[in-house]
Amino acid sequence: MKDKKVSVYLVIVIIIFVLILYFTLKDDYYDIIKILSSIDVFYLMGGILFVFFSKYLIAETTYLLAKKEKDSVSKKKMLEICLIYPFFAGITPSSVGGESFEIFYLKRAGLPYGKASNIVIQKFILYQMSLIIVNILAVILNIFTNIVPNNSFVNLSVIISFVANIIGLVFFYLLAYNKKFNHFIMKKGLLFLHKIKIIKNIDATRKKVDSYLNNFDDSVDKLRKDRKLFIKLLGINVLSFLFFYLSIWPLALSIKINSIDIINLFILVTYVRMMSLLIVTPGNSGAAEYCFIYLFKGLLEESVIMTYMLLWRLVTYYIPLIAGGIIAILWGRSKKA
Repeated sequence: MKDKKVSVYLVIVIIIFVLILYFTLKDDYYDIIKILSSIDVFYLMGGILFVFFSKYLIAETTYLLAKKEKDSVSKKKMLEICLIYPFFAGITPSSVGGESFEIFYLKRAGLPYGKASNIVIQKFILYQMSLIIVNILAVILNIFTNIVPNNSFVNLSVIISFVANIIGLVFFYLLAYNKKFNHFIMKKGLLFLHKIKIIKNIDATRKKVDSYLNNFDDSVDKLRKDRKLFIKLLGINVLSFLFFYLSIWPLALSIKINSIDIINLFILVTYVRMMSLLIVTPGNSGAAEYCFIYLFKGLLEESVIMTYMLLWRLVTYYIPLIAGGIIAILWGRSKKA
């Protein structure tokens, strides 16, 4: 993607944030400003550090997977890629653009497309497995605390979320670890694209796909044999989720919310994520805000909920997204220099 397009997307995101800021502030402007004026910057920075440490752990996963393919791979580059990821994921519905651009940037970091694709699929499998583990933990904890309301809307959202995660996990597991399934999907997809005239020279494209699949299969064979690494990476990913979700705790302390303990905050934000991911919007914009307000309603005053929601979205979505866009632009310029 050209620097100009990245800049345009970045500006659009900032405009969306300003609009959300306006609609959030317009009814409780004075109360929200009063809360924000007394914010504890120490705890606010703690929330930001939690989020970026979570990104660092994902970068560690990328680095360890990439190092098996190329010993000289740069950890700094892997960190940059993981910091860029939230931008492309955040501007596309359900984060579908993140993986495509991650493969692109891994290629620019010196990894063939086949190996880069496998790294991204391995990461997605780890992501899905870790997500399911963390979601199950939240559901179990909620049985004891009962902080999340037990109604049809919440229950249906959670069930659909689990089903979608498991289907995604099974599909990508087969794609990564079952060569027959992988080759079948790729070859059928190739024929379909040829039939609808997107691919014209199918023989030349088939040769490229065969080369891609050979790299992919070789990469899978290496990674499948290293079970200790897979378990280690699964642990890192679970830890990454915990830091990301628990960033809500220092943010609560930053605006003097003491009535909800850290366990319940973890449960609430996990349910917010489970429910909001079902609504397909760029970065879950609108859905995340609505689910946050819905689950926190009755637990805090309205002005406090709105302020809390603003801080949470700013720290977990907008700051990483804007930082990713800036790094993407700088990366592009450094490649041209």
